[in-house]
Amino acid sequence: MNEQFFQPYTFNNGATVKNRLFMAPMTNGQSHPDGGFSEEELNWLTMRAQGGFGAVITAGASPYEGDLYIEGQIGAFSDTHEDGLRRFADMVKREQALSIVQLMPSGMRAKAKLNRGKQPAGPSVVQLPIPDFEQPRELSEAQIHAILDAFVDSARRVHRAGASGIELHGANGYLFTQFFSLTTNLRKDKWGGSVENRARFLLEAMRRIRADLPSDFTIGVKILVEDWNSGRGFDIDDGLEMIRMMNDVGFSYLNLSAMNAKEVSWKYPNQKQTNLSRVRNVLRSDIPVVASGSLLTPQEVQDALNDGADMVALGRAAILAPDWPKRAASPDFEIKSFPLTLEELYALGVSPKFVHALRNGLSMWKFIKEN
Repeated sequence: MNEQFFQPYTFNNGATVKNRLFMAPMTNGQSHPDGGFSEEELNWLTMRAQGGFGAVITAGASPYEGDLYIEGQIGAFSDTHEDGLRRFADMVKREQALSIVQLMPSGMRAKAKLNRGKQPAGPSVVQLPIPDFEQPRELSEAQIHAILDAFVDSARRVHRAGASGIELHGANGYLFTQFFSLTTNLRKDKWGGSVENRARFLLEAMRRIRADLPSDFTIGVKILVEDWNSGRGFDIDDGLEMIRMMNDVGFSYLNLSAMNAKEVSWKYPNQKQTNLSRVRNVLRSDIPVVASGSLLTPQEVQDALNDGADMVALGRAAILAPDWPKRAASPDFEIKSFPLTLEELYALGVSPKFVHALRNGLSMWKFIKEN
């Protein structure tokens, strides 16, 4: 097998990653109620950095106050968070890996009980058929710009802490996706309607952060190229059009969110081309695509690279094998399968808080072997 994923890669901003293996961001509820890093969270990340991943991405961090989605979510919206961010950055740097903090704006998915009773806010007032969904208020023009400014402030905080960069979470129903989806964005102003208008919020956040931070600060973006949910608020053609617009904004990599790296478009069910391949064809050649989704074995990782990915992000595999990069080159490498016992999970750095999050629906997979 051509083990391309062990080779280094240099981004267009000059940063080099020692291999093509990212630890995927996994929101896990392991940190403190105020958004500060916990020892459990740092231990979880340390195990994966020491295991050889070229880049380690944190769980989704709330980028502005009043936007927490789950209990124990990391924050990057206050200077009080800098100490934890610095500890994370220093730890990953010792392992010669890139330290990436994912900024995850929840928008209408935020929970009032976690935000001092503050009502969640999104692009429009909608009611979605989701358990515990709280009807949001509509963001005003001034509030949109305040949030965009908060992204810049959070990115500055991450940079001051010494981390390699940030990843904007623009997928899976969070605020950037809420603006892009016709299901959740009913606006008639410049932030809604056309693909260009619906993509504006993400593109403006990217532009502001890139203009404010040094060129060697890595900026990644995680996107969903095609809406998964039943509302199907955007299709593959909308997603690819947005990516074409992103080509003109300075950023370092695109993390393609997918249930399976081999998935094909629901809009074109008779076409065999994968969404990954479609994205690679329209994204500028000097911007790498990070593939994810049901990648467990070295062969599956190599297949994704052969299909157009430049690197991969491992989630379930990183839970099962914190040292996946160090062991994957061995011909007798085998990876465990879920579900695992609690004792097995704890040995892998999955804390009781993480177990609680898994049991409360933050994952579609059966992770835990119940008695």
